[in-house]
Amino acid sequence: MKSANMFTVDEDMLKSLGAGTLKVIRAKGIQMEAEIAAKLEELESLVVEGSSSNGLAKAKVNGTHQIIELSLDPAYSELDNKTKTCGLMTEAINDAIYKVNLTIENEISNIKYRYTGEVIKSLS
Repeated sequence: MKSANMFTVDEDMLKSLGAGTLKVIRAKGIQMEAEIAAKLEELESLVVEGSSSNGLAKAKVNGTHQIIELSLDPAYSELDNKTKTCGLMTEAINDAIYKVNLTIENEISNIKYRYTGEVIKSLS
């Protein structure tokens, strides 16, 4: 049987767990989904700063991956070199996006691990 998330579910295994266990798993799953949705909404206001490898360019990106701010160090003197300037900005933006994604992934993983642990504890 396929679930809504396209995972294959072994019905015999589910039956062997018992109705009480299935209720706990379903309830924890619903709670986890609600907490993840709330966390994702909260993380929309997150602002992360990334920088180029040499630190001359900086970018701020929010939790919805929108660029909030771009800046160049005043010491940067090659503004007329478009290729280098664009490269620095690209590095900074990519670094900020990476940090946003990493933060979101870590927050969601923490929620999933906590609920998985709660389900396992309830089985013992």
